[in-house]
Amino acid sequence: MKKQYRQIIGAVLILVTVLCGCRGAAIDKKAEEGKEKRYNPKVVGVSLADKSIYLTRVAEAMEKAAQNEGMEVIFKYAGWDAEEQKHQIEEFIEQGVGSIIIAPVNSKAALIPLKKAKEANIPVINVNMKVDGISSEYIQAYVGASSSEEGEKAAELMIELLGAEGGKIGIVEGSPGSDPQIYRTQAFSDTLEPYSSIQIVGVGNGAWNRTKAKLVTMDLIRKTPDIKGIYCHDSEMAMGAIEALTDMGKIGQVKVIGIAEDEEYMDALEAGKLAGIITQPPEYEGKYSIYCALWKIQGKKLIPWYKDPIQVLTQENISTYREKW
Repeated sequence: MKKQYRQIIGAVLILVTVLCGCRGAAIDKKAEEGKEKRYNPKVVGVSLADKSIYLTRVAEAMEKAAQNEGMEVIFKYAGWDAEEQKHQIEEFIEQGVGSIIIAPVNSKAALIPLKKAKEANIPVINVNMKVDGISSEYIQAYVGASSSEEGEKAAELMIELLGAEGGKIGIVEGSPGSDPQIYRTQAFSDTLEPYSSIQIVGVGNGAWNRTKAKLVTMDLIRKTPDIKGIYCHDSEMAMGAIEALTDMGKIGQVKVIGIAEDEEYMDALEAGKLAGIITQPPEYEGKYSIYCALWKIQGKKLIPWYKDPIQVLTQENISTYREKW
């Protein structure tokens, strides 16, 4: 009887072991299937610094290029919040996207999540605003303009506009810590250095925002009523500067330069409200960032920098440019 009892117990244990083993194998298989399902090389996670006019056009170009290439794009906007952007990148990594595109809030702030993306073997494409030198080790390519070149071109145009007489000028910068904010001012100032007749009398933070740029411009003019030129880090802020000049009765008396073209900005240039625009085509940045993500997935070698074609627009050449635009 005892022997028969032991045999029954043994059989039950064997059955339990077999069932547990099968269940464990099923769970492992399900986990693997879930992992494979979650990872999709043709899904691109995009984290953009903000939903500005310019970056919205970049996103539209991305969407169009992605559709043409049979890719899916997930867009997130950080609202100029570096912590939020870190969280967004980490979410993309967790989701197992095939690649990530980032227009950084701050040139240095994305370093930790970029390292995590590399550990997860997810390629990252940097668009529009450069990450810093250390962070660049964790990206596959940069798609965008040279902020230094734009600053130089803006300075050369300001020199031409003010002529031999020169004058006092102000700068309305973008958000602190971003690549454009740093180098669009540095290159501009360096290019003006040999020209003693031109004096930079004030620099204010317009934060890529029209209303803030208007307030900064009003403050600059109150402090320096005889200001002759205002250089804005983008054309959206330049429109804010124009609003301030209009309200203060100084429209047409102060030369305003912006960066990046759009219908409204080009209308202002043709009307003589804006004195000049340094172009930075968002369509180029949008489509080439998607191309880079696709090429990387396909195993193609990327070059480090896909550079925007930029040029200087004035009243003399704006109509010709718009015909091709």
